[in-house]
This record gives sequence, C-alpha cells and structure tokens, in this order.
Amino acid sequence: MNTNHSLIPQLLARDLLVKISCGSSFNLPSIEKVGIHYTSKNVSADPKQSILAFTALQCISGQTPTVVRAKKAVATFKLKKKQIVGWKVTLRNKFMYNFLMQCMNIVLPQIKQFKRIQVSKSQPNVHFGIDQVLFFPALKNHVNVFETLNGFSIHLHTNAKTVENTLLICSGIKLPVKIQNKEVN
Repeated sequence: MNTNHSLIPQLLARDLLVKISCGSSFNLPSIEKVGIHYTSKNVSADPKQSILAFTALQCISGQTPTVVRAKKAVATFKLKKKQIVGWKVTLRNKFMYNFLMQCMNIVLPQIKQFKRIQVSKSQPNVHFGIDQVLFFPALKNHVNVFETLNGFSIHLHTNAKTVENTLLICSGIKLPVKIQNKEVN
C-alpha cells in the first residue's frame, strides 16, 4: 500500500482530464483531506471507552487523534461546556490515500448492508459512516478489546465546485455513491 499515495492522484488526474474540460491540470478537482470522527455519549462518562476510541483511531489512521470538546453546554444531553465528546483525525497526502484504499478494498466490501453513499446536492463533500470498526485489518486481531466501540464517521473534503465533479472524483477512486436517482460506479 505504500505506492498508493503517488499512484492514485496520477490516475485520478488522468481520469478527470478526460471527463472534465478545464484549462489546466492544476484546476482539476481533488480530495483535499479525509476526516475520521468518533463521538459518543459514553466518552465523557467512561474513560475506558475514551481510551479505546483513541487507540482505535490511532491504529486505523497512523496518526495521533485530537480531542473534540463540547462548544457549549446542553442541559438535555447533560453536557457541560468544554467536556470531551470524542476524537478526530485529519488525514492528508499519503496517509489519506492509504486510508482510502484500505476502506475501498478491504472494509467496504465486507459490509453486507453497504449499498451506496448518499451525496447531497448542496455540498460537494462526501460523508458516510462505518458502523463496525472491526473490519479494519489493524483491529481484527483484537476483537475482544474493540468489540464495544461504535462506528466512525468519515468525511471526504474536496475542492470540487459542483456535485458532478464530486461524483467523478468518487467514481475515480471506486467509491459507490448515489445522488437521488442517479448511481455512479
């Protein structure tokens, strides 16, 4: 998987140059970053859950997660201001492409109910969740430790101006997406 970080942008750029008419290859849309988020109501109440989420994110991404704190107090959720509510990791460059290839080739094919990812018309970014974290190869050997973890949210941030360009990027990396009645493989 070490060659993915240099091979994928080249293949994606060639694919997009054929499909999109833009003046230069520097104007092509691309994936800027991938964000992985874990939030749960149990993180602040149970320190063990917080450590498990931190360790799982670190194993999956290869980077140290940062803390997500509450911005304001919400009484109905029994949430205090600046209380820890989760962890997040932002991946760029080779870490991003390695994670994407791991998701597309290993994790997503194992999820039976995973059909297609919904893309909104108003936002050119892609958001989806993975409910079962044990599909990641880094966590498979430690099933008894990570079995209590909920899923992660994954956000692909692109510099695409239109939803059609986002769909082309997703089809270039073989991510199955859907916008209303259209499907892209």
